[in-house]
Amino acid sequence: MIEVVSLRTEYLENPLGLDTKRPRLGWKLRSDGKNVMQTAYQLHASKADDFAILIWDSGKLESGDSQGILYAGPVLNSIERIYWRVKVWSNHGVESAFSKPVFFETGLLQTSDWEARWIEPEKEVDIDAYKPAPYIRKDFTVKKGLVAARACFTAKGLYRFYLNGAEGTDHLYTPGFTSYYNRLQYQIYDVTSFVHEGMNTLGVILADGWWRGTTGGASLKNNFGYKVAFLGQLMLDYEDGSREIIGSDSSFRTSQGPLLKSDMKAGELYDARLNITGWNQPEYDDAAWAPVQMVEDRFDHLIATRSVPVRQKERFIPKVLHTPNGDTILDFGQNIAGWVDMKVQGEEGEEVVLIHGEALDRDGNFTLQNLAAHGGIEDFQEVHYIVAGRERESYRPQFAIFGFRYVRVKKYPGEIMAENFTAVAVYSDLEETGDFNCSNPLINKLVSNSRWSQKSNFMEIPTDCPTRERAGWTGDAQLYCRTASDFMNVYPFFEKWMADLAAEQFPDGSVGSTVPTVIGHHSMEEWERFAKVNTDPMLALRRPKPGTASMLDGSSGWGDAAVIIPWTLYLCYGDKGILERQFDSAKAWVDYMAACAKTESEEFKDSPFYHNYTEGELDAHYIWDSKFHWGEWLEADTNFNDIVSAMTSSRGSIPFVATAYFAYSSRLLSEMAFVLGNTEEGEKYKALYEKVKRVYNKYFIKEDGAMIENRQAPNVRTLAFGLVEEDKKQAVADRLAQLVEGQNDHLNTGFLSTPFLLQVLADNGYADLAFRLLEQESSPSWLFAVSKGATTIWESWRGISPEGELSGSLNHYSYGAVCDFLFARIAGIRPVWEKPGYKHFMLKPLAGGSLTRAAATFESSYGTIRSSWEKKDHEVSYRFEVPANTTATIVLPGRLEDLKYGFNESADAYNEGESIVLTVGSGEYMFTI
Repeated sequence: MIEVVSLRTEYLENPLGLDTKRPRLGWKLRSDGKNVMQTAYQLHASKADDFAILIWDSGKLESGDSQGILYAGPVLNSIERIYWRVKVWSNHGVESAFSKPVFFETGLLQTSDWEARWIEPEKEVDIDAYKPAPYIRKDFTVKKGLVAARACFTAKGLYRFYLNGAEGTDHLYTPGFTSYYNRLQYQIYDVTSFVHEGMNTLGVILADGWWRGTTGGASLKNNFGYKVAFLGQLMLDYEDGSREIIGSDSSFRTSQGPLLKSDMKAGELYDARLNITGWNQPEYDDAAWAPVQMVEDRFDHLIATRSVPVRQKERFIPKVLHTPNGDTILDFGQNIAGWVDMKVQGEEGEEVVLIHGEALDRDGNFTLQNLAAHGGIEDFQEVHYIVAGRERESYRPQFAIFGFRYVRVKKYPGEIMAENFTAVAVYSDLEETGDFNCSNPLINKLVSNSRWSQKSNFMEIPTDCPTRERAGWTGDAQLYCRTASDFMNVYPFFEKWMADLAAEQFPDGSVGSTVPTVIGHHSMEEWERFAKVNTDPMLALRRPKPGTASMLDGSSGWGDAAVIIPWTLYLCYGDKGILERQFDSAKAWVDYMAACAKTESEEFKDSPFYHNYTEGELDAHYIWDSKFHWGEWLEADTNFNDIVSAMTSSRGSIPFVATAYFAYSSRLLSEMAFVLGNTEEGEKYKALYEKVKRVYNKYFIKEDGAMIENRQAPNVRTLAFGLVEEDKKQAVADRLAQLVEGQNDHLNTGFLSTPFLLQVLADNGYADLAFRLLEQESSPSWLFAVSKGATTIWESWRGISPEGELSGSLNHYSYGAVCDFLFARIAGIRPVWEKPGYKHFMLKPLAGGSLTRAAATFESSYGTIRSSWEKKDHEVSYRFEVPANTTATIVLPGRLEDLKYGFNESADAYNEGESIVLTVGSGEYMFTI
């Protein structure tokens, strides 16, 4: 039996509004046979789901490819739905039935397709004040014979829309967060079921969002502009083939409603006394409403949505706590990003206040102390609800989102009962693909915590934390990207964000520390206003003219996201497209590093590398020792950093960190070029890598293998990036082990090297030490946070110190990158770049530590991969599952004669050193050693 399942277009299920003319198609195979490979496929495309008339028949194509197949039918038109299906042939001579049909629908493929006009509901605004959310509406008539209706909407700010009183979508925070001046997303919705013949009403609420609301750690306002705006059109298709467009124009009318303030960080003020009953339904009298203003603006930067929507997800009921200081607190038991659905009954005009936070202090009282650096917002993460006085009222934030486990409730009328409050987790609706569990419940909780930090911070962009900053820090994203792909299908999410990274890359090739940048302004008008009143020269350097890198941008380990993330996505998903689209950006970053290396550093100009030459070239030209760098960041034996301390303490580590990344990104860029068939560029950057590696070994690694900087991080980085010459490799690993053991089996690494720490120990003869580190429960360690009741990953190893002191965000995914060690080493599921995307992969599990069992499941682009092992009676039993249309190399510890079960499963097993190696096709396998 063979069946074609999980058909996707552009990595999405039945997507609407694609603006590519050759979308990527993919599918999986399901089979109960062994060694099943696809040998051919046939694709059908039609405008109807019965496929009575085909617009494209690929014919039988001899190919094993089932991912990244480009649509090759007739040229696509705007707002066109295409159904497609596929059947395959296998190497066993089996022909499948055609799959169930799926579809994709195009968006507006040309700028001229926009007949709507930008409209602004506000005439004058107070730039510095919170502003009420504008409500806009339009009555329109639908003629007889409607067959389909589409809504195509975007905004400067955020929008929610209603048709005839019903909310038109469950998508949240639309149109999403992008580099708005370069790429502003629009969404298309099928609203056929929302409209009817006769009079209808479109209602829209706009809010500040990322456009003009507070953003980043400094809580900048008006980052992109001062006024919100809306652009939208309804496309009505009739039986006679005609299309009517109802576009935003001067006929729309606007008013204010009960949402008096809506800021994503500072929260909302909602006065239910001002509710406008029926405003988004027909026959509402809007004579008192004002006309909107129609404004001339661009369309050429509009793009279709490139990722999954943000949606409401898990829900939590709290425990009600009464703290020592007399506050009433809701404890939802899980740190999340989201909001609280509240029910309340009270007298007209009573005000209920909800304040959201992550922690209770050492005395058990609610606190925001660990989030104190939130830009000075007095009403940080607050909801203010003014009761209308009806019998029972419900409210949840319209456009705000908070990071919290605990909520302080103030002024609530009547008894505070748990059933009146429900926390809702909100995040980008990414398919969950991976899970890991083992015999150690603390490690299982670590996995859960990491997944929850990813959920909390994958909200439109990969943020650092859902509380004080909510910024797309490039360093955090690049170091976690590999682990993110273990837990979820993150390809469309990162593909979208990487396009913004390239769009905001500075002319000299440097990359921002945050994307879209929230360190400085995008709006030239707002920057000029800031520049006139600012008297702090340091602040001026940190907020330069828009389009210019600040002193905090262009850091090694952060800017390298331009290279590392595209390569990681290629490795995990096998799609060359990400390399093609991001290659110029990656190259510009590496060229920037090369230019920085050739810039003389006053601080290091007396160092030997400024006086030595190799083959006629100054060694200093291959050491990056200039510019600002965040450094290793938050090493375990340092206090929680702020920017000032980072600027002073990281200087000495610049050459170690920056030069290592210079080499690493040069090598990855070389590999990218070779994959894309660009041999000349490949050789160029390979040669650059070899030169940087040479000087790195010459100046940073002593003859005995010890690093010049005697800390764990440089040893880890050197091994992980393959920077040490082979004859010194073991010495570097030995020294790393000594440094860890010298800390009584504790780490002292920071953000950049921690993801690789256990991996390089295990791969270089110190697997036992790696397991001791993983299972360490005292501070600093991964499991210390778990033992303290953490439900997410802390930003700092000392997020809650042994003495109970709080510091930093308690919901930061960075240190959760250790989970890739669980998937790729303990369970042993690893992609290989020669056949990326798990078309061929490795299963090389590692049993160790106190663990008696471990298991991982991973839903790859080709199907489900399973790997597990269990120790029992001095034996280890291994079980594997390999999906159809893939192969795997299984590597087990021991020799062939040690196999007690499973040898006959594959006669081509052989010994390689102290390992048993065999290659298998699809199926289930069991081995006992």
